[in-house]
Amino acid sequence: MKKIFFLLIGLFVFSIISCGTSKEELEKQKKIDDSIFESERNTALDNANKLLCDTTIADTTVEIEEKVK
Repeated sequence: MKKIFFLLIGLFVFSIISCGTSKEELEKQKKIDDSIFESERNTALDNANKLLCDTTIADTTVEIEEKVK
């Protein structure tokens, strides 16, 4: 009975280990994560550039108004 019990436990442990994600699946998921990160990074950079351009315009307008007075 003990032999059967240990055999079943061994098979159970082996089946759990063998059902893990493969190297190809991990690489595929990493590529997906990288593409999502790249997209978010590009969006953040574009927003930062727009914000900087808006501030430059506002600063220039203030300087012109001060010179006019």
